[in-house]
Amino acid sequence: LTLRWVPGHMDVRGNELADTEAKKAASGISSHPTRLPRILRSMLPASSSALKQHFHKTLKDQAKDSWSKSTRYARMRAIDPLLPGTSFEGLISGLTRKS
Repeated sequence: LTLRWVPGHMDVRGNELADTEAKKAASGISSHPTRLPRILRSMLPASSSALKQHFHKTLKDQAKDSWSKSTRYARMRAIDPLLPGTSFEGLISGLTRKS
């Protein structure tokens, strides 16, 4: 058995471009499904990672929108203009409900 190391991307024309495009596709930044050939539109599975990222982003956007419409938003914004933010979540994460 002989093992040989082969450089995957070195001096191979187009390989870096292909790698960049593959990373875009894996992260969900790819062609819109309507631009794919019709047969591939239903055959390609959705990336579970991309679906989770989209879900969490949508959830955060909805929470932010709901917060900005709440009655406490203006008062809390006067105290901390960065709200809602992750710094606040970090500060209160260790507190009990009573605290």
